[in-house]
Amino acid sequence: MTTKDITAAQEHHVNVRAYLFIFGTLLFLTIVTVLVSYWHLPPTMAVLVALAIATLKASLVAAFFMHLKGERAIIYGLLALTAFFVGLLFILPSSDFHLLADRTTHTPVVITEEAH
Repeated sequence: MTTKDITAAQEHHVNVRAYLFIFGTLLFLTIVTVLVSYWHLPPTMAVLVALAIATLKASLVAAFFMHLKGERAIIYGLLALTAFFVGLLFILPSSDFHLLADRTTHTPVVITEEAH
């Protein structure tokens, strides 16, 4: 091993305790997500709670396991821009659904027995 390799290895310090803590937090939040599903919340509230927990989990994964925690500001700007467009892609279909809800007709299905 050269001196350059030893210096590079010393500079890249892996904090295993932090990774294990984040893993435990992700495991805990997964258990919370399952427990919340048993609360029988109204569908809108259940989706909002599940998305909030999923957003927190995704933020932890991105910050620590994808090493975004120590990045420059331009990375955060691009990440915010991406999050904005993802939110827009969630909002547009739901707003369209609500605008067309009063014009939607539901045809009842009638099952008849066919003669053999």
